[in-house]
Amino acid sequence: MNRRSLSTSNSKRNIVFLLKLVAALCLLAGYIYHVLPQYENGYNASLIDKVERLESIDGPKIVLLGHSSLTFGIDSERIEEAFGMPVVNMGLHGGNGNAFHEEMAKYNVAQGDIYIICHSDYDDDNVIQDAMTAWSSIENHLNLWKILRVNDIGTMAKAFPIYLKHCLGYHSAGTGNQDPGGLYARSAFNEYGDVALLREGNQYTFEGEVVPPGIGDAAVDRINELNGYLTKRGATLLVAGYPIGNGNVTAEAAEFEAFQEQLADRLDCPVISNYADYMFDYRYFYDTNLHLNTEGVALRTGQLISDIKRWKSTGTDADMDMDEYADIIADDNLPHIDYMDQYLDALGKARDRYTIIISARDGASAAMSEELRKDFQAMGLSADWPRRAGDGYVAVVEQGQLIAEEFGDEELEVSGTFDSGSMAYSITIGQRNQGGGSSILLNGQEYSRHAEGLNFVVYSNETHRILDEVVFYTCSPESKAMR
Repeated sequence: MNRRSLSTSNSKRNIVFLLKLVAALCLLAGYIYHVLPQYENGYNASLIDKVERLESIDGPKIVLLGHSSLTFGIDSERIEEAFGMPVVNMGLHGGNGNAFHEEMAKYNVAQGDIYIICHSDYDDDNVIQDAMTAWSSIENHLNLWKILRVNDIGTMAKAFPIYLKHCLGYHSAGTGNQDPGGLYARSAFNEYGDVALLREGNQYTFEGEVVPPGIGDAAVDRINELNGYLTKRGATLLVAGYPIGNGNVTAEAAEFEAFQEQLADRLDCPVISNYADYMFDYRYFYDTNLHLNTEGVALRTGQLISDIKRWKSTGTDADMDMDEYADIIADDNLPHIDYMDQYLDALGKARDRYTIIISARDGASAAMSEELRKDFQAMGLSADWPRRAGDGYVAVVEQGQLIAEEFGDEELEVSGTFDSGSMAYSITIGQRNQGGGSSILLNGQEYSRHAEGLNFVVYSNETHRILDEVVFYTCSPESKAMR
């Protein structure tokens, strides 16, 4: 056989080999694609629905970017109602890394969009932290692969054999794509992308220090680049706070304020939150130091709405020096304060915006500490509260000005108007030892009728509405609110 014939024979064998290899690879790829996905009802698969909602909205929308502190920390419907714009909660899993979540902002950008980053750390290493988490998020949904950047390919490729091994195991056992139920399932999410299942109480114990996050060059540069990308398309990028457990292992508010100022100095986009406003008591956290229970969600959502409103009116960063209501509980959050000392502190700081109506009966104030007396004076009250059991007390403070105050053992009744005459009040307390309770009427409607305790009705002079009605049965710092 001559050399030419040998060369032709080898070429044919090589072509046959390559065709067989391609066929084998195609069969393998087809098999793998048939096996996948296996995590389609898990928590991370909620990304499928989030992206679908994001791509389905025409026109301006609000898009929240971050990890599970958003999924377990936001009531998106309230935000949508507050601003009349569709809201998409793109929060997912911290294991994906900050950059992964930021890339979600590049789906369906429209002029007038508002994107809000709510990271709990700004010193990341610019990589996917847990590639298995990322694989269980995107699987074989090719439209989700655009989230991956070029520098993520190596990380994802290294993790693919492990991911595939798990998928093959689930497939062969018939256990893949099952709904695990509970909070960590795709079915736990509502249409906005929030985990919507009720979460009561507190299952997490804060033991390690809670300190301000770091700020690194990689994160700053990446966010500034994203800001430029969105700005060119007529959208706006903002940075807002994240929930911070506030208690005995938490750093002082001043440290978080210092972090906030440094972050604002380094980012091109506005930082709209005062981070001290997001320092919530430990009891509002559910199962991690970043996941809120249902009460905590209401607090955090109300604060974020306030931040967005403030930014819309000023167009600038939040500023502690100019934030008249810094580090107080916002109006919508007042009904969630449970303990008297915290309640009085919030009222004292916001007294210039509120009308506060108080009635006390049957010695609720008899054992009042001097510290609590000072808290009441900070609201504008002048009298030395009655110390005898059975004495009654009524007062009305409008925007820090005392307009009515009476106390004694006889029947008490005061009436008048506030809010430029638009609200009429009438407060009555029955005579001592004759079983009379207290009654507070506002424009003819009765509020907080209780025979004992301290009754509060709080009215906002800014929004012209009742914010809260509550009774504390004993006047002590740890007295629990009853609503």
